[in-house]
Amino acid sequence: METLQPSQHPITPQNSVNEPKRLRAGEGVSWFTDSWRIFSKNKFKWMGAIILVSLIPLFVGFLFGLLGVESPPADLNDFNDFTSTIIIRELLFNLFFYWVGFCFLGGIVLLAAQTAQGKNFNFGSLFAGFSIKKSGAFLILLLLSIVVCLLLALAVVIPFSIFANGNFLRADFMPAFPILFIILLVIIAIYSMMFWLAPAFVMLEDMNPVAAIKASFNACRRNIPALLVYGLIWLGIGIAFWFIFMTVMLSVSATEASMQQSTALSGPFLILFFIFLLITYLVLYPVAMIGIYTAYRSIFPKGRLNKY
Repeated sequence: METLQPSQHPITPQNSVNEPKRLRAGEGVSWFTDSWRIFSKNKFKWMGAIILVSLIPLFVGFLFGLLGVESPPADLNDFNDFTSTIIIRELLFNLFFYWVGFCFLGGIVLLAAQTAQGKNFNFGSLFAGFSIKKSGAFLILLLLSIVVCLLLALAVVIPFSIFANGNFLRADFMPAFPILFIILLVIIAIYSMMFWLAPAFVMLEDMNPVAAIKASFNACRRNIPALLVYGLIWLGIGIAFWFIFMTVMLSVSATEASMQQSTALSGPFLILFFIFLLITYLVLYPVAMIGIYTAYRSIFPKGRLNKY
């Protein structure tokens, strides 16, 4: 009987993770257009989702404020304790507010992934980030973002403070301001690269926050040209709407000054303009958040984790 021999061909080991693709610069345009395509398929539902995720934190904050209303004590020692309590409470509320934002961001990324795959728009997916596991991961991600932000800020402030002896308005320090501005841009870029795609990795790949931050930075680092193009698109949109805003404000001011009828013209006009800004927010905000998913999927077509 012939003895079966094992295959002589070496088995190529499979990596547990997929490396990020290095995309061409023009892919930054695709990130925006793909985001717009996903949004436009369910535009009114996306607007409703953004209204929901915007109002819930505000409503909770309103209730939080009502519960915390107290009259300041007359005694100085009690007043100091009262002030400390107010500060701690505000810090905790802001932490809670941003944590809710991170959880909702995870839900938006999940909803974008589902609708991009042809599934029905499910409002319940917005709350997927509030599961025990995901909410804990997003809390850690938020705390890490605060720590990294503080460390990066100190890395800029401390050396320049020593160099300027605490006086940034010194005449001989003025030439250093362009250098400081460039360093700040670099710091902001590093921070953004670390945390931009991290919610997608946490939500869609079930990665821990530290690994998600590393993966986000590595993916962005390999696709800086596409990031620059994508950033320029949003910069252009921002400049355009800032120009519209300033034009409207100056037009209203000029009309009031010439006709001296501030209530007859500016009231309804400003209301219409406010509606325009609201609609703009309800359109551009979800498109920007969906962009996290489109960039992630473009850089990792098969996902970060190799599911074999």
